[in-house]
Amino acid sequence: MEWIREIGRLLLIVVLQVLLFNHLHIAIWGFPMVYILFLLNLSPRVPRWAELLIGCIVGLLMDVWYSSLGVHMAACVAIAFIRPIMLSNTVQDIERIKDNITGGMIGVMEYAKCVIILTIIHHFIVFALEAWNFSQWWIVLLQTLISSIMTIFVILGYDRLKQ
Repeated sequence: MEWIREIGRLLLIVVLQVLLFNHLHIAIWGFPMVYILFLLNLSPRVPRWAELLIGCIVGLLMDVWYSSLGVHMAACVAIAFIRPIMLSNTVQDIERIKDNITGGMIGVMEYAKCVIILTIIHHFIVFALEAWNFSQWWIVLLQTLISSIMTIFVILGYDRLKQ
């Protein structure tokens, strides 16, 4: 029955992304992509193959909505691949965590570090693939920076409110 709750959480995050966060942007520079919260908070008990599959599905859902031909899928699979490695390097006793990852479970600083690094990686991949060339690399970096700040603010704010 836990998987039904997780599917409901995914659908809620996708609906919030589509109906709310898509409309909160700063010109062409900043787009909060809060849907990655689902991937960031997955339980460490999820098998590695399932985490990659979930990343693929989450990215596909966003690609269908944005008509972006695999851009979000590539970024989500990348952070789903990197996240277990990052968690094992930042959190000392990751085996004790049985539920979804939050700042209260692994420590606020460790959680913030993971969120910041994975968000920047995700956003850089999205904007670099959308641009498809680096002739205007500064636009990719600026979009990555502003969008990451917006996304990190929302994700860490949500985590604080949840505690």
